[in-house]
Amino acid sequence: MKKMLQWFKERISYFKIIFIFSVIIIILRELLTISKTISFNQLGIVFQDIPLWKIALMLLIGLVSVLPMLNYDVILNKILGQHPKKRFLFESSWMINTINNIAGFGGLISIGLRSEFYGKEKDGKRVVQALSKILLFLMSGLSIYSLISFLLVTLGHTNDYIQQYWVWLIGGSLYFPIVLLVSFFKKDNYIGDIDRKTRAGLILTSFMEWTGVLGSFLLIGMLMGVKMNPLQIIPLFIAASVIGIVSMIPGELGSFDLLMILGLSALGISREVVVAWILLYRLFYYIIPFLIGVIFFMNNLSYSLNKRYSGIPRELSTEVAHKFVVFLMYFSGIMIVLSATIPEAFIELTWLKQLNPLSFRIITQIPAILLGFLLLITGRGIAARVKRAYFPTIGLIVITLGYTFMKDFSWGVILFLSLLLLIIVFSKRQLFREQLVYSWEMITVDGVIFLTLTILYIVIGVYNLPAFPHHKHKFISFFLFPSEKIWLSGLIGILLVTLVSYLFIRYLEGKRYKIGMPLDDERALSLLLNYGGNTDSQLVFLGDKDMYIYQNSAQEDTVLIQFKTINNKCIVMGDPSGNKEDFSDAIEQFINEADRWGYLPVFYEVSEECVMFLHEFGYDFIKMGEEAHVDLPSFTLSGKKMKSERAVMNRFTKENYSFEVLSPPFSDELVSELKQVSDEWLGSRKEKGFSLGFFNEDYLARSQIAVAKNQSGKIIAFANIMPTYTKEEGTIDLMRYSKEAPSGVMDYLFISLFQHMQEEGLAYFNLGMAPLSNVGTSRKSFIQERIAYLVYEFGSRFYSFQGLRDYKEKYATAWVSRYTLYSRESFIAYVMIALLIIDNAPIEKQKNVHGIRRILRNRSQR
Repeated sequence: MKKMLQWFKERISYFKIIFIFSVIIIILRELLTISKTISFNQLGIVFQDIPLWKIALMLLIGLVSVLPMLNYDVILNKILGQHPKKRFLFESSWMINTINNIAGFGGLISIGLRSEFYGKEKDGKRVVQALSKILLFLMSGLSIYSLISFLLVTLGHTNDYIQQYWVWLIGGSLYFPIVLLVSFFKKDNYIGDIDRKTRAGLILTSFMEWTGVLGSFLLIGMLMGVKMNPLQIIPLFIAASVIGIVSMIPGELGSFDLLMILGLSALGISREVVVAWILLYRLFYYIIPFLIGVIFFMNNLSYSLNKRYSGIPRELSTEVAHKFVVFLMYFSGIMIVLSATIPEAFIELTWLKQLNPLSFRIITQIPAILLGFLLLITGRGIAARVKRAYFPTIGLIVITLGYTFMKDFSWGVILFLSLLLLIIVFSKRQLFREQLVYSWEMITVDGVIFLTLTILYIVIGVYNLPAFPHHKHKFISFFLFPSEKIWLSGLIGILLVTLVSYLFIRYLEGKRYKIGMPLDDERALSLLLNYGGNTDSQLVFLGDKDMYIYQNSAQEDTVLIQFKTINNKCIVMGDPSGNKEDFSDAIEQFINEADRWGYLPVFYEVSEECVMFLHEFGYDFIKMGEEAHVDLPSFTLSGKKMKSERAVMNRFTKENYSFEVLSPPFSDELVSELKQVSDEWLGSRKEKGFSLGFFNEDYLARSQIAVAKNQSGKIIAFANIMPTYTKEEGTIDLMRYSKEAPSGVMDYLFISLFQHMQEEGLAYFNLGMAPLSNVGTSRKSFIQERIAYLVYEFGSRFYSFQGLRDYKEKYATAWVSRYTLYSRESFIAYVMIALLIIDNAPIEKQKNVHGIRRILRNRSQR
């Protein structure tokens, strides 16, 4: 015996799994059986004759009738000395009792489920003892009602047909006194040892449970308008229940239904009404509460799995549910519009009719088109996860449900819309964005759908014109409309829905909120001086970008992110500046805040370090090119390789050209001279900003300027030295020369800068980007990079990409890759367009651009 018990204990987990799967199989089998007993057409006819408020009241009655059973689990946990959370107790108890209603087996399944939910952390023997007490009193309420029913039969309140069941009523009524006596006199820990309070609670709970069962059946009948005498129906109902439980048939199916149909028919109630009555009782007391229990079960299961697997299952399921509901809303909207546009197609084409979940007629074209397009627009709000879309979407589906109930009842539509409504209600947490930023990607998707449906409708109108040649050759019969008047009403609906759609989009957009702040010179400079920067940091002082400041736990500014917004894209210029230890937290905070307000960050020309971090956030990336670095400590003009550069330096020295580094503040005369050189270099071209500095006195006054002068001391070329706020890296921004500058002046300026920074003790000089260099050269590269490679190969006729690479190759000792990262929610084409617009917009128009960097730091070399 001990070996058998030990063997059982070692395999208890397997037995639990078998039990759970057995319950699931029983439930599925009984649901299938119930579905066979329910005629959905019959229910549809019944619902059409019952006012909506009565149906809602029946639903409420069914839900309230389940509530008394929850007290079994309250008492069980008191016996076990447990204090579970109220929400867990409510959900698990509801689930257990509604499953037991369906599965039946005299309450045995509910005992097994209670053991699984509440007995995991308790001694097995103690759990069995507590459960045996619950099982003992489960049927005491039915026994009390059996005694009451027997008295009604004995006193002559029933007809002859019902009186034949007196034996069953006596048998049922004997159960309660026997159980009560046993619980008093039995001294063991399984049946006896029950204190008065617990005993009274179990008896009252069972009585209230059966009061709910009986009351829901009677009240549903009354709401149906059935003329009846409750004193005759109560004994019949109780006798049928006793027979059903004794038979151990799950849900008392078959035996209960048969006895009730025969008995109620004997009372003069028509069989059709009885069948409808039982169907409604099954629906509101069994099916709907059970479905709610399934939701609770899935919630508890997801919570357990989520806790076990670090939150991944919930994230996956909510994401899938969100995608699914968006698909359903778009699909439904398209199908409704098509059903109004080509209604005959849904009759002639069987596959199209089966594909349409909303296969019902909406009377006129205008309601159908309005409903379809509104589902598309609310679907956009749900797809964009905007909070404001929640209640309008629920309201729209509820209106559709009500319309279906009252005008064109269809079980398929009811179930479909109910499922859609349920998913949306439980997806509220997925709607976290404060506003809709209607992106180019959204406009493209919605525009294609809207335009396709609208053009199709107009084409059909043209097709139906009397002059159209189809009247001789009718090759598409379902394109024919009953009348021009009906088609015109639909066209009016499309025009109306255009206005409604615009207003709804404006509602979702709200008052546009932009993240970040305008340039704060003092705050930005203080952060850079305290924590350092990089070769892009100084660009923030151009004033053409916004800045985002991250503060650490001590509320100190530690990280600066500079960006510009265009459409829904926040184009971030280069790596963040500041304390590198806070970069990951700062980027994460920036992404989350942007996401909350409906923006998608794009990180332009960032380092590999940022790529690795941002890839964890689901960002895709494309290599933009390579940055040339010159190792300053090892730089020399000696050797065969630098022969031509030595010649340039010797020539400029021999001709008495000079190199000088000027420090601010600068005189008005110097600024005027620099402006003249800059204007000559620009010619008819316009200044550009964002990723490249432009001639601005305030901007130039923040750093040193390297100048090349001719024999007479006139400046013929200059470059502003960009502060990197580090002691390792040096670089320049603007590099411009006048018409008087001789050839080779750029080499002269560069080599002089290398020597100057070499003396300053800097580690390397950043020559800037070689765009698209070494991008997509492998057949295994991303398709985006392969396309970029084609641009590199064949674009030289417009811009000398290869020439720029070759020029910098003379000096470069190392090449560092730079990347652009973008969210997977963005279309790469639109990302590149946004970069092109921002990086190439003339500076005077930059203020009008909502939303990228140097295609080339040394664009001035052209």
